[in-house]
Amino acid sequence: MKRITIEKATKELHNFTDNVQSVILSTVSKDGEPFASYSPFVEDKDGNFYVFISTAVLHSHNMSATKKAHILFLEDESKTEHIYVRRRMYFSADSERFEEDDERANDIFELFKDKFKDKVSHFPMMKDSRIYKLTPKNGNLVLGFGSAYKISDDRKSLLINDKGHSKSHDEGLKNNKNK
Repeated sequence: MKRITIEKATKELHNFTDNVQSVILSTVSKDGEPFASYSPFVEDKDGNFYVFISTAVLHSHNMSATKKAHILFLEDESKTEHIYVRRRMYFSADSERFEEDDERANDIFELFKDKFKDKVSHFPMMKDSRIYKLTPKNGNLVLGFGSAYKISDDRKSLLINDKGHSKSHDEGLKNNKNK
């Protein structure tokens, strides 16, 4: 596999979620018990992500308690060139739960309708579900071997170091060696 140029990687950054319909959510309880699942999502013009989930699922309880999540957008494995380097973009995220009467909900429901059409027409009637706003931070983009990048805070550019790995990738390797 050929290494991807920073210019092409930056273009991938801006279009990564265009054809992705779901996000993998990872949360932990206030006691540190992990939980992972997925949810359909939408993205607003400011780059925040939104999921609409039942208040009965663990993610809802975990995000309400910790106000945090980790989110992963992952290339379909049937479309990847190499199973070990599935294209992926991931972030730590702050989470905010919308209450039932939150006036912002109508705008988010419109985003869901635009993306998922009639599959979400019943959302406003689901009183046991809530919208969660996921504000991304500390992002990474992996596009192949030697093509891992740290996403800038404004999500407009990518940062690499002289070794070709993102700074956070190198820090993770260093931290794992110290354990």
